[in-house]
Amino acid sequence: MGVQVADTLAWLSDELRSECSQPVLQRARGIANQWRSKMEDLHCLNDTASNRITLYATIRGTTSPSRRYEVQATLDFADELFLARYCSCPAFSGSQRGYGSYRTFDYHNSPKYRSFDDDDDYDYVDDYDDFGSGSTYGHVNDDDDSASSTSRRYTGMCKHVAAMLLLFLQQPERFRGFHAAAATPRALADYMRSLDAKSNNAGENAQLDVLKRIINAKSRLIEEQRGASGQGAAKPKRKSSAPVDVKPGSVYLEPTLINGHDALRLSLRIRCGDADYALKNISRFVADMRTGTYESYGKKLAFTHTPDMLDPFSLKLYRFLQQVIASRTAAQLQNGYYYGEAVRIDRELVLTDWEACDLLDLFHAVTQDEYKEHESKARGFLRTSDGDGLRRLLIEDFQRTKKSGPSRIHMANEGGEPFGLDIVEGDPTFTFKASYVHEGTASGVRITSNQSISDVINGRNGFYIFSRERPDDSTETDRIGIDGLFRCTDKLRPALQVLPDLCSDDPDGVFIAENDWPMFARTIVPKLTEAGIGFDIPQEVTEAVGTECRIEFYLDRDLYGITCEAVAKYGDFTFQLVPTAKELRGVINPDSRSKASLVKRDLSRESFAVQVVRQLCPTWSSIDVARVKEEDEQAILLMLTDGVQILKSVGQVFSTAAFDGMMQPNPPSVKVGLSIDSNLVEISPIADEVPMNEVGALLDSYRRKRRYHRLKNGTFVDLKEADLHELDQVSTDLDLSEKQLDSGIIKIPGYQAFLLDAQVDDEDKSASFVDYVNDVKIVDPKRYEVPERLKTVLRPYQVEGFQWLSTLWDKGFGGILADEMGLGKSVQLLSLIEARKGNGPSLIVCPASLVYNWAAECEKFAGDLTVEVIAGTKAQRRKAIATVAAQSQENDGATTNGTTTYDGTDVVITSYDLLRRDVDDYAACHFALMALDEAQYIKNHATKVAKSVKQVTADHRFALTGTPIENRLSELWSIFDFLMPGLLGTYTKFREKYEQPIMAPGPEHSVMADKLQALVGLFIKRRLKKDVLTDLPDKFENVLTVKLEGEQRKLYAAHEQRLRATLTKASDADFNTKKIRILAEFTLLREICCDPRLVYADAKNASAKLDAIVELVATCMGEGKKVFVFSQFTSFLELIGTRLAEQGVEYYTITGETPKKRRVELVDEFNGNDVPVFLISLKAGNTGLNLVGASVVVHADPWWNAAAQNQATDRAHRIGQTQDVNVYQIVAKDTIEERILKLQEKKNKLARQFTDGTASGGVGTLSKDDLLGLLS
Repeated sequence: MGVQVADTLAWLSDELRSECSQPVLQRARGIANQWRSKMEDLHCLNDTASNRITLYATIRGTTSPSRRYEVQATLDFADELFLARYCSCPAFSGSQRGYGSYRTFDYHNSPKYRSFDDDDDYDYVDDYDDFGSGSTYGHVNDDDDSASSTSRRYTGMCKHVAAMLLLFLQQPERFRGFHAAAATPRALADYMRSLDAKSNNAGENAQLDVLKRIINAKSRLIEEQRGASGQGAAKPKRKSSAPVDVKPGSVYLEPTLINGHDALRLSLRIRCGDADYALKNISRFVADMRTGTYESYGKKLAFTHTPDMLDPFSLKLYRFLQQVIASRTAAQLQNGYYYGEAVRIDRELVLTDWEACDLLDLFHAVTQDEYKEHESKARGFLRTSDGDGLRRLLIEDFQRTKKSGPSRIHMANEGGEPFGLDIVEGDPTFTFKASYVHEGTASGVRITSNQSISDVINGRNGFYIFSRERPDDSTETDRIGIDGLFRCTDKLRPALQVLPDLCSDDPDGVFIAENDWPMFARTIVPKLTEAGIGFDIPQEVTEAVGTECRIEFYLDRDLYGITCEAVAKYGDFTFQLVPTAKELRGVINPDSRSKASLVKRDLSRESFAVQVVRQLCPTWSSIDVARVKEEDEQAILLMLTDGVQILKSVGQVFSTAAFDGMMQPNPPSVKVGLSIDSNLVEISPIADEVPMNEVGALLDSYRRKRRYHRLKNGTFVDLKEADLHELDQVSTDLDLSEKQLDSGIIKIPGYQAFLLDAQVDDEDKSASFVDYVNDVKIVDPKRYEVPERLKTVLRPYQVEGFQWLSTLWDKGFGGILADEMGLGKSVQLLSLIEARKGNGPSLIVCPASLVYNWAAECEKFAGDLTVEVIAGTKAQRRKAIATVAAQSQENDGATTNGTTTYDGTDVVITSYDLLRRDVDDYAACHFALMALDEAQYIKNHATKVAKSVKQVTADHRFALTGTPIENRLSELWSIFDFLMPGLLGTYTKFREKYEQPIMAPGPEHSVMADKLQALVGLFIKRRLKKDVLTDLPDKFENVLTVKLEGEQRKLYAAHEQRLRATLTKASDADFNTKKIRILAEFTLLREICCDPRLVYADAKNASAKLDAIVELVATCMGEGKKVFVFSQFTSFLELIGTRLAEQGVEYYTITGETPKKRRVELVDEFNGNDVPVFLISLKAGNTGLNLVGASVVVHADPWWNAAAQNQATDRAHRIGQTQDVNVYQIVAKDTIEERILKLQEKKNKLARQFTDGTASGGVGTLSKDDLLGLLS
């Protein structure tokens, strides 16, 4: 049933008002307003046939929120009747007495839903004997056929039923199941109705005005006719009672501020023309103004209440009333007292002090000069803040009464009417008189004031004082009232609390007992002084009562330390406290010695002052000033910091410039100036507050976290706010000693400039430093020209790599060319060697398998270079090395026209293994350039290979590697220790400063990683194929998961379980000693995943992975694609080869046993013929091979090191590849292999942070927890 609620429920609203008592309805409104927290399970059942609805709700108790009451009501829209209602609350049921009961139906299988049809019988229990016909909760019994329709109606209901019905009236859509007909939104409809009502009221008022004008006109004509015809006797004229003509802006409000015993109150009169009425209901006036209601105040004043009818000042007053009433309403809601009724304020509005101040702020104030010119301070009008002339603010004072007068005093002028006051801008003028008096047995000081303060109103932004000034010769000591209302300044605020007491209306003033006078002098008098109020103490008071003891301390510094003197002052008399055995000149006035003996001294306070000095000054003598010795730094610091403040808490402190200079006023700031001189960085500490030769000692105190540092001249420096962080960072990173810092200028290698560039503010960098850094950061493409024979060979990114290498050469730096595999790192290095030909021989060190490949690359890209391969027997190698050494020595330093010339061997190529054997023979060689290909070969700095390459003499060093970090950061250190020894310091310092913080969790991780990146970032150049080779075919990586079955699954599970138990039981010590054996067990697990026959010779020929690989190869062959299969296990490659042979598939194999030259021959054959499969061991084939003949790469088993796998993949995905490359990783499901993939990704993050590459930790780097994670 669609219900138009607004149109059909007016009867329900009437029923609620008629059947509910006002208290019940008020409580019901409170529940309905909080329906979100009070009501649950709101339902509505629609019975379209009978045009009835049933409402249901669960309502929480108000006094007992844990209680829930079930509430129901059925409404008949056709007959506009309540058919039934029910509530489980005690008030309704009356302990099972007289409750309206429903016949319950199983509606939708829920007892909560009840339906009523025309044929339903309604049983109501009638217990009027208990409740009476006029009871709050009445009920009927429908079984009484004689009952009339009137008697069938309820006589009342509980608050829960009423609350549910109220909510339905207000928000029927909250009841689930209610279907309302399309209607205007309620809020919009209400708003339209209000506008319409306002318009109608205005129209009606206009019509009424017209009718009134007609009636008035008729009356006037009748009167005039009577007068003209002489009819009727003349009547005396009365004051006109005709309504005033109310126009916009003509209504104004007249406020009266009532100062009562309990609070400030505001009453109002409303005026228009000669109409003047008291405002009897302030809240109603505000509501009428808000709703635009037409309201009458009497015969003479009636108008439509809209803000535009008020004059400007009254409009401000109305806004003020709005805010006050809104705050009252909010307070009611906060305290839970609001039940839908508006706040009611009748004639008087109680104001808080804040609100009273806001009201008074609406008025302008007169100046002090204007105020003093008035003969009478009681003026009847005030200027309003909008400048519309004078406006009355009436004051009624019920608080101030005569001693023997009525209890209520109404301030009035001569005519007996309340009068207005001027608001005076500024503070009253206060004068106080003090005199020593004896009153009975008591003696003390009586204080009188020229002002009598009636009240103080303290607001949020300022405060007001009601005050009356007493003339000096006034005899009206009993006169009360208010002369002025002062809008005071904040200057007076310190004395605000004491002024009402000191300026009471008692003409005798305030009495201060003699014993309390010293306390008054040291507490109240300073407050008055702070407020700018003078308080002179006459000599008679001083002599009779005594004056306050003022302690003064004098601090100085001489050659021996700090000195301290103390004196006590009483008015004009001064007594020496420290030193105690002699008087200082002028301390006691010689002419007043007799009077000085009469001064009442505060011996307790004097003694305390001496005690404080003794505590602060360890060196004490009765015949000398108190002293802190120069060498006692702790005591000096105590005096300079807390000591002075402690003395100030006791008395007044005076100090000399010598003493003040012992603590430097400004915190020290030392900046780091940077400049370049001959490719060296010059560091200059810049300090204004600290001598240059004391910077090191200052930094030492800062690092020790000392609060203060003492300079050589004895001055202390507060380090709390010291700006030394930059200096600390730089000196720590560069290991600068205190002696170096004190020297003034420090010179360090140029490669440190890039770390400093990230740490030091730009304003501290010289132009030479900025240019030096930018030369490396931003390479000028026009500076370096590619050698002629390589211009058509190099791609744009390779040209950029050549220019980067050239820049490092010119600056004397080394670097890592870390391009992804397949981007042509070798041709970029050869372009540099070609461009620098004539500078001396270049040495290239590479893996043994790549020695002849490098020779071929030289022939292909730089055929004019002479190449010497160091290979063969020991004798042959030694002879070749000697020849190169002789050539380098013979031409060392030779120049032609200023250019270095060299005509010997240009490129020397050897392997890491041979260099390690021949390192002593290289001692006589001097190379212009030395480059390490696959530089990860020296990642372990402790190996003989790493130590050997670092012994060779070379002017410029470079490294080529796609994976500068494979397992740990120490590998990066090892490479840079070859490139630029000293850049990263010793390995011990590098590990402590960078490696450990970066690898450990915590805030230092990212800080140190960023610092290391700043230090080495410019010396590492890495590009990815996806970024620079837009014409390179795509690479698609896939993980092919296979499931172990049968015996293979059982063997794996048993081995994994046994290994897990071994690891769990092993202590950390056992793990470290047995780690190699444990890792071997992990290798067995991986072999079982490949094929159980790799571990158990008698295992059945059943391998899920082998089947998947052979099937994948067959699929690729069917599509005409060639396949590489990589595996770490050569025995597994043999099993794969056997299965392929059984199926008649040809294949090649490369393992570690394959000779180097044979490997190159096999690659060339595979790239040129139709053999479909190449089986390659991972270590033998991941470097130096160009395998572009195949487009499918299969990794038979995941290796710990993802970088090795990627290098193997890049053998096929490189320049020269014309097909998309598909990469498949064959992984056994629910085994260690799946977990290895996750571990790879975790370890890769470290390498990406510094090279944007892909590398992961090897198995040797795994911890016990890592290994256990692989088994779970």
